[in-house]
Parts: sequence; structure tokens; C-alpha cells
Amino acid sequence: MRHGNFLRQVFLAAFTTLTMAAAATVAQAAERAIIVLDASGSMWGRIGEEPKITIARTVLKDVLGRLPGEVELGMIAYGHRRKGQCDDIELLVEPGAGTSGAIAAAADGLSPLGKTPLSDSVRIAAEALKYTEEKATVVLITDGIETCNADPCALGRELEASGVDFTTHVVGFGLSAEEGRQVACLAEETGGLYLPAEDAGQLTEALDQPLTEIAEAAEPEAPAEETPAPEPAELPEAWLAADDSVEIGRPLTVIWDGPAYRRDAVQIFDSEARGGEGRIVASRRIVNGDLDEQTVTLLAPVRPGTYQLRYWWGEGNEVLATRPVEVVEAPVSLAAPATVGLSKTFVVEWVGPGARRDVIQIVDPGKPDGTNPVLRSKRLVNDDFDNRKVSLVAPAEPGFYRLQYFSGDGREVLATREIEVLDAEVALDAPHEVPIAVRFTVGWTGPGARRDAIEIFDPQANAGDGKVIESRRIVNGDMDARTVDLHAPARPGPYQLRYYNGENRAVLATRPLTVVEAEVALEAPEAVGMGRAFTVKWTGPGARRDAIQLFNPQARAGDGEVVASARIINGDMEAHTVRLNAPASTGDYQLRYYNGENSAVLATRAITIEEIAVGLTAPDTALIAHTIEIGWEGPGATRDAIELFDPAAKAGQGEVRVSQRILNGDMDARTVRLVVPAIPGDYVLRYFNGDSRKVLAERPITVEPMEVALDAPSTVPAGQFFEASWVGPGAARDAIEVFDPEARAGKGQVLAATRLINGDYDGRTVKMRAPKEPGSYLLRYFNTGSRVVLFETPIVVE
Repeated sequence: MRHGNFLRQVFLAAFTTLTMAAAATVAQAAERAIIVLDASGSMWGRIGEEPKITIARTVLKDVLGRLPGEVELGMIAYGHRRKGQCDDIELLVEPGAGTSGAIAAAADGLSPLGKTPLSDSVRIAAEALKYTEEKATVVLITDGIETCNADPCALGRELEASGVDFTTHVVGFGLSAEEGRQVACLAEETGGLYLPAEDAGQLTEALDQPLTEIAEAAEPEAPAEETPAPEPAELPEAWLAADDSVEIGRPLTVIWDGPAYRRDAVQIFDSEARGGEGRIVASRRIVNGDLDEQTVTLLAPVRPGTYQLRYWWGEGNEVLATRPVEVVEAPVSLAAPATVGLSKTFVVEWVGPGARRDVIQIVDPGKPDGTNPVLRSKRLVNDDFDNRKVSLVAPAEPGFYRLQYFSGDGREVLATREIEVLDAEVALDAPHEVPIAVRFTVGWTGPGARRDAIEIFDPQANAGDGKVIESRRIVNGDMDARTVDLHAPARPGPYQLRYYNGENRAVLATRPLTVVEAEVALEAPEAVGMGRAFTVKWTGPGARRDAIQLFNPQARAGDGEVVASARIINGDMEAHTVRLNAPASTGDYQLRYYNGENSAVLATRAITIEEIAVGLTAPDTALIAHTIEIGWEGPGATRDAIELFDPAAKAGQGEVRVSQRILNGDMDARTVRLVVPAIPGDYVLRYFNGDSRKVLAERPITVEPMEVALDAPSTVPAGQFFEASWVGPGAARDAIEVFDPEARAGKGQVLAATRLINGDYDGRTVKMRAPKEPGSYLLRYFNTGSRVVLFETPIVVE
């Protein structure tokens, strides 16, 4: 795949650097380096059709296998274990010889997930390499900028100052110009290279030349021979043409003429760097530019100053031509409306360096000395950076303010302009009085910002400090009609409606609101029988979350407990009624009108739950798998059921074998029909109250055995029909089966089955088809209800 090959060239170039540096001199200690691999969530992004992490794994595996054994190589990854954690950095492979396989395996095990703490990762790598004691190199591979509040530039300066011979090379995947500037300084401050590319093709062009040159520079020098020095050869001619100046971080096109060998390059050289030794800050081979037009394009450094353009003759390792170029600060300006309404969102267009920490601020010039005049601040990189725009929210007070472009790195204001915040109407329209707990509508006029809200404020709460007791954002109301719905408090008294501006955390308008008493009442029987359904009529706010509750004040050691609840919207809203089911425990209870919005009880009344007769009538005995009729007396609630319980099941814990809700029986006659189990024994019939999950009555019943038999030919022809007669319970789902006991490794298998009701039920016969394979089988009477075989007899298929 084309994109994958581009990236593989990049990694190959980077690792060639390490390989050839290691071989630079046999007498010296082995080269020590650590790869810092980005495993943050963005590495799942694709270049072409492959995720970046997949390409990285493949390249590592390919390249590491060709590294010489003396290279002491390690690996660190970040962002691969936890989301949102800046300490998710792990030294996966300690620096050492012969670690290629371990690094490849570690990369295969990474699953990109979290943040990008690249600065701390490089620091940990440097410390692992003992960079203050010996030469150390870090290769950082990242597709994003620092996201953990660290400064890569400051780290680069720190490592350069304290290291013996420390270098960081930074490989960037698809970073913007601004993102590139934010990480380039980490390489530049340590004498390394930043290798930018916006796509896979540019990545190959950008990285192949400088990394290859680093590798070539690390080749061991041949031993000097004692021969006379040759006469110096005449150097080829070359020249360069380019603009005299370029803004920081901008592309610079250079026209060249020269030998045009494969290894020739155009470079930007900083002669003052590294204590006057100078260093190459950008380089591109001419073969990677436009050979027909004889041009190459380089990216200007991120720091202003005087630099040198150089034509580098690769074959002779000589500079053939130079010319100065001035890298200048970008112009800085701000464009914004002259006026804006208070708390309104407006857009500021900016021109400037666009550094990572640069911000656009709103400043109040009238603030007293010693107070912070900055009212609002937004980083450029956190908004529409590509279009050079930032959105801000105007202050909540009218007046003249100052917009300013603030350089975070230089801590200075680079440009300003004035903006006037105009007074604007902010008002609220609502009733002067509302009953407790009712829903009411508030109309509003104001900025209408996303975080603005209409509030109900209680000025007497918190010992007079006040408290917001209801709030609703206007975006959650009707924005076209400019209204929101609120719920009045459940306590009467004087309140305040407020228009609250979220961005400025300021109240823009208020109006008084009086909450008055309202009738809230409940009508219901003074007493109901346990488990019985009954009707409650209510008067009250009728809010969506209001409910009628049945409360047991004696439950939970006197703390009380709601034992039944029904929202009023689930009842009859026109008649103002709901239905509740009484609990199965007798005693004194309380009906309550509960207001859900305020979590408050608005009205109560007493109700007594009385004992009622509960009983069962049924035969004392029943034959296995037969249907019996049970008469019942009791609450007759919707979820009540008649159960047949086996007290001996589950090692004496018991188990319900059959259950039938009473509403599925004959409610008028108060009877239900049950099919008893096919297993003889002593059982218990029970009346079960579903609402309270309580057994209200029970009586014993004995299930007795009965004759079960089959009559059929002892031998039948293979594949032919034969007739079998039966004696047994004859339950609806009972069946006659042909069973192969040898099938499925002795587990057996049913080969044919016919339900009794599908045969001649009156004549007690069914027709069966014999298996096609001759052999010995079993003919069985199977009871589906209890899933047991009640009878079986052998049958031979010939």
C-alpha cells in the first residue's frame, strides 16, 4: 500500500540514523537510544487505509530486525493503558543490546487509548539513558501535540543544558503548522531535527533527506594514510535565490543552481546556535523538490532572526553557496465588531504568530489597580485555528472594553482594539402569583446564550444568603417563543425570578414571584382489605412527576417506607383518580400526595388495611399430570396467583412447580385450573399476593400415581408406520417417543415424537414411524409438563 510504504521509509530513515551512529566508532561505547512511541487515542487515525498504529507496528518489526546487535535500544510508550491520565507512560523495554524482538512484541501489544504526555515521556527516556553522564538519543514519534500541561520547548532547553550529548529527533504525523511549531522546539533546542509532513508523500520527502544525512555523518572515518595531501580541487559553482525575509513558520521557496547531485541539498542554517557552532534547522534534498523549475520549499524556523540559506554539495561535503534570509515575526492584528450586545457571543478574527499559548482576551480597562482586568480569555488553538477566528462572549455590564492579543510565551500584549458592549433589554414575563408546586411559563428577553438560564431564587434560604431552588436553561425551553417552563416551590412565600447569564456568571434581570397556598387533598376509603385494589381521588398541582403513595410509618424501625405508589399521569387525569393495591400486611398506613419536582409531601390522610378472609378449596388428592380446579377467596389483585409448591425440592428449600395468575382463571367464579406434576408426592397449594410477595393462605394436596403403559409391536420394519396404544394422564403436551439410547455417545436421542392429541385421543392410540436404521430402540411415554418419562418399553426395528 502506497501510504504504508511512505511511512516505512520514514521509520527506516530514523532507525538508519541510530544504526549508523552505533557503528561510527568501534572503540567507543555502543550507541544508546530510546524510541518514544505515541499510543494515544488519535493513533487510530488513518493514513490511506491503514491506522497509524498499524503502520508503526509493521515498520518497527521490519526495521528492528536489521539493527546491529551492539545498538542499545529501548522503548517507551504513552497513552496506551488509561483514558485521560497524564501519567500513563511506561518503559516497556529497558535500553540494551539485542532488544529488537522485545520492542516489536511490545509495539504489537499496544492499544491506543489516552492522552499525549510527550514531554514527560521524553524526560523519562532521557533519564533512563543517563543523559547527564553519557551520550543519549531519543526518537519521538507523535501524531499530536502535548496535552498534559507541559512545555516541550522548556524541556528541550533543560535537557540540552544538563545533558552530556543529548539529542531528540521528533517525527510528526499530519500535524498542522501551529502544532508543528509546538513540538519542533523540542528537537531544535537539543540539536535534533523536526520532521513535519501533512500527508504520507510529504512525510517521505521531509524525512528521507535529513535522517539519511545524519546516518551518513555517523559513518566511521577510514584510518588516515601517510600520503601527501592532494592539491585542493576546484569547487563546482552554485547560487541561491529567495525572498530576503519570511514570516516565522511559513513556507520559503528557494531557487537554486549547482551540481545537482543526488545528495545535494538546500539548507537553512542557524550560525548562532549551539554557542556559535551553528546547526541546520531545515534541509531538503534538491531531488525532492521541483527539478524542472530548480526549486525546493523549506519551512521557516519558529524563532525570528538572521539565518543562512546554503547549497550543500553532498559528494564533496562542502557548502557551495550561501545567502542571508531574515525570519521575521508575523504581523499581529485583531478584527471584531465595534459594538456588541451584553453577554452576546461575537467573533474575533486575528493575525499573529498563533503560538500554542497565545490567547485573545477581553480586558476591563476601568478595573482598579491591583485587580485582574482580564474578564475573558481563550486560546487560539482551542477555537477555529485554521480560519484564524475565536468566539468570545461579551461582558454582562455595558461599557468600553479592550480586546487584546496576548503572547503566552513572551508574556506581552501584541495587539489591541476597543469594543463597546451596549446595554440591551433583559426582561422576564411571568405571573405575579402561582400556587405551590404548579408548572408555569416564563417569557424572557435577553442574550439567549447557550448557558443562560431562568431561575427561581429563594432570598430567605441559607440564613438570608439565598439559594437557587429551580433552574432551567433557555435552550431547553422554546427558543422560538422565548419561553421556559418552571415548577413553583412546594413552600409558599416570596421568591425571585432571575435571568442568569452563564458565561459571565451574572444575574441580568429579576422580578418578584409570590408562591401561594393551594388546595391539596385526598379522598379514599377509611379502610380497605389487605391486598385489595382501591381508588384514590386527588386535588393538587397535577404535575408530571406527582404521585399518590401508600406509606407505612412503622416500617424500617420507624423511619417509614413507601409500599405502593402510582403517578397521577398513569391514572385518570380527567377524573383526578388513581388506583392503588393495598399491602398484604394489616395495620395503620398513610396516603400521601407527593410532589416529585420539589420532593415534598403536600397532603396526607390515614387509611387502615384490614384483614380479610383468604382460603383455597381443592381436592385432597389428584392423579399425576391431571388438571384440577381450585376455588379461592382473597384480595383478587392483578398480580395474585395460585401456586403448587413442592416443599421437598432444592434440598428442603422448596420450589414453586406450577403457578397461575387468578385473572387468567374465572374471576367471577373465583376459580383457576392447574395441571399437577407428573411426579407423585406431597405438595402445597398456596394463595400468593404478588404486590406484597407474600403467601396469604395454603392447603396440602397429594399427587398420586396412576397406571401408565404402552402397547405396540415388539418388532417393526425400518421406516414403516406402526400403531401404539397408551394408558396414562393424557395431558395436552404428553407425547409418545421413539428413543435411541446409544446415540450421542450413550447420551441418547429422541428420533421421533407424536403428541397424544395429534393421534386418536378417544381411542388412546397414535401412529409412529419407525427409524430407517435397524436396531434396538425404546418406545416412551413422555410427560412434557414435568419433563419426565413415565413409561418405556423396548422395540426392535428390522
